[in-house]
Amino acid sequence: MLRHLIILCLLAYPLSALSNLLEITVVTSQEEDRSNAGKSFAGITVQTHRPVDRAIELAVLESSALLNTVGIQAKIHRLELNPDTDLTKQLMQAPSNSLFILDIPLQITETVARIANDLNLISVNVRHSDVHLRESLCLPRLFHTIPSDRMYFDALGQFLIYRNWRKVLLIQGPEPRDSTRAQILTQSLKKFGATVVDQRTFTLSHFPDDRDKNKPEFLTGGASYDVVAVIDSAKDYGRYLQYSTRRARPVVGDVGLSPTSWHYALERYGAPQLNERYRNFLKNEPLEARAAMTDAEFAAWSAVKLITNSINSRQKGEDLDLLSILHDSASQVDLYKGTRGSIRHWNNQLRQPILLSTQDAVVAIAPMPKFLHPRHYVDTLGIDEPESTCQLR
Repeated sequence: MLRHLIILCLLAYPLSALSNLLEITVVTSQEEDRSNAGKSFAGITVQTHRPVDRAIELAVLESSALLNTVGIQAKIHRLELNPDTDLTKQLMQAPSNSLFILDIPLQITETVARIANDLNLISVNVRHSDVHLRESLCLPRLFHTIPSDRMYFDALGQFLIYRNWRKVLLIQGPEPRDSTRAQILTQSLKKFGATVVDQRTFTLSHFPDDRDKNKPEFLTGGASYDVVAVIDSAKDYGRYLQYSTRRARPVVGDVGLSPTSWHYALERYGAPQLNERYRNFLKNEPLEARAAMTDAEFAAWSAVKLITNSINSRQKGEDLDLLSILHDSASQVDLYKGTRGSIRHWNNQLRQPILLSTQDAVVAIAPMPKFLHPRHYVDTLGIDEPESTCQLR
């Protein structure tokens, strides 16, 4: 069902003077239950999950002055998909010239992205870091503004080498996604010169024998290592590893020092001001002081800002061509992380720095010093053009 959310009319111009529309359609799933999302077995919140609407509305509001100058009106819609009915017909309910922001579960993202591509719709993956969406799926009209797992783990690998923590004990969860992400982390560590000295798996079972095997002192014993890397997509077990390892070593990965695209404690590049705007721009719905955009929200905000920041050179009255903007190598977005973001032409991934942070502080921003690239230093993060199986342009 397509529902109208918000129209931001640009009051500096009468409606008749607005020569074009920037249509944004937020795609969600009717059957997705977020009530327990990000919660542990005991119901403790270990990950924050929010719809991306607030971040999109902020991006449109921030862009209003710029849009005024070119006579563009921004209009936001919400499309709730029913996975059990015809997805093609549902997508066709939305304006075909929309920027489709996909805030849907992974299991239907690939299907929806394929259909959207066949319909010549432009869609943006803002939620899933899975590498296969960039590499094996490789759709010309699907863009990715959330970093890939390879980008996250390359940032972590650079940091470990920078600190000379080269011997890594890798501990992973039992889920298939944990196994896939552990392989990607291993590739990133090898790429930069670190070594996995041992790889171990914990379980989420509550049987007494399994509980004994899951004890951090047992799981981290019998090896020599500089750092413990944890792959725990559910973030339910790994949080117990800090301060409990057999050797007194730092913990990184999904707990401890973690790679992320945004953080409430980033103190440079105008980030505090962006966080303040995000928390307070909806006067009736302020957020608490430590709140910040999740990585998915930041990806949605980035997608809209990439478009709005790149149309200031557009001639007034010219048709708004989203695909041309996204394909233009000059299109950039200020990400408040010290380096502007832009689209990689080979796989439609937004290049961007990665934050390495604890719960309360941003420790470093990758790429780390001395990691060089012949064209763009941020391309040291993620699958570079020569190694990518996706070659779109």
